[in-house]
Amino acid sequence: MDKAEKNLSKPIMVVAGEVSGEMYAADLVRALTNRWGYSQSCFFGCGSTRLQQEGVEILVDNRQLSVLGPFEAISHIGDFLVAFHRLVSESRRRRTRWAILVDFPDFNIPLAKKLKRQGVRVFYFVSPQLWAWRKWRVHQLRELVDKMIVILPFEKEFYAAHGMDVEYVGHPLVDKVKPSTSRSQFFEAYRLDKSCLTLSLLPGSRMKEIRFNLPIMLRSARRLQWDRPAQFLVPMASPTHRDMVKSLMLSEAPDLSINIVENDTYNSIAHSNLAVVSSGTATLEAALLGTPLITVFRISLLSWIVGKYLIDVPYYSLVNLIAGQEIVPELYQDDFTEEKLYAKIYEFLTDSSEPTRVKMGLAGVRHRLGSGGAITKAAECIAAWIEHWTPGGLYEEVDGDPISSVHSVE
Repeated sequence: MDKAEKNLSKPIMVVAGEVSGEMYAADLVRALTNRWGYSQSCFFGCGSTRLQQEGVEILVDNRQLSVLGPFEAISHIGDFLVAFHRLVSESRRRRTRWAILVDFPDFNIPLAKKLKRQGVRVFYFVSPQLWAWRKWRVHQLRELVDKMIVILPFEKEFYAAHGMDVEYVGHPLVDKVKPSTSRSQFFEAYRLDKSCLTLSLLPGSRMKEIRFNLPIMLRSARRLQWDRPAQFLVPMASPTHRDMVKSLMLSEAPDLSINIVENDTYNSIAHSNLAVVSSGTATLEAALLGTPLITVFRISLLSWIVGKYLIDVPYYSLVNLIAGQEIVPELYQDDFTEEKLYAKIYEFLTDSSEPTRVKMGLAGVRHRLGSGGAITKAAECIAAWIEHWTPGGLYEEVDGDPISSVHSVE
């Protein structure tokens, strides 16, 4: 067996701390195993069921690490430390050669520093949003990350300007986000009125996001329904928070014509006239589906105050950042009120030129997100990089043990 073949069974750590990041990580592992022949048994790390289904050995369950905002994370510091030390010690014990870190910067950047000291080569897939806040961390990342693989078009220029080895592969959602049924089929399945104005409300996937965002969405929706016939959908990726959503619906808008839609988010958004979306990945999903949207967000007051002074971007919404201009409204924190959300919805519905303007802007965003195949391109980049550094390069085999030529980063 030559060194290239030996490399396919060497330990590779994969760390994904968020739901969306784990989805991309799982697809990446599948591409590396199916197309490039990597053994499933070589992957281990942090994730949940999605990565586990791809054969990754889960040492740390990422569900215990999912929190919202820096101050909310303080109460989970014990879980973070236990997970961190478990991964570091296992990396040392297994003599890990490679690590694929996905997003999750407040955990993965310190982890990269420890791994680098062990001689591990680090790939970072899905960039931390250093371009938005705490830009100074890019100098640290340059010393820790061997290859940065980014999915937003403006990120390549940012990292290249700071001397990093960076590759833009497009956004993985381009291949995933599309409706699976026609509008008629969808409306029939959920017993909706085809002639009625339809809005999707997406308050977020975490419990705290739903508590912060959904009540205002519901009160604005009820106010709109007083003015005109309208029906509302609340898409949910899983039934985890269904009881809480139903409780909020009963308390905030008991007379509202509203359906909870489970595991059918893309159809719900695609077949709606307008979506109100908690800022994040879901805004890009709406953009890719071509559905006009209003982006909203609330977090704890303390997290907002700190973030307001640290974040340095012209827009909060990823859709507007990619477009380079405001093509969808943004309502954040104090601006996210029942009255202001209703006013934005009313403006969209009464200005005959607004839907066309927004849809043209969203088409431009879709174009900038690439033509597809982002995961395949990322896997190809990683596989080529490993192959380049393995034979007689970064590592040599001495009595079956790897000897690293990488210097520790202090």
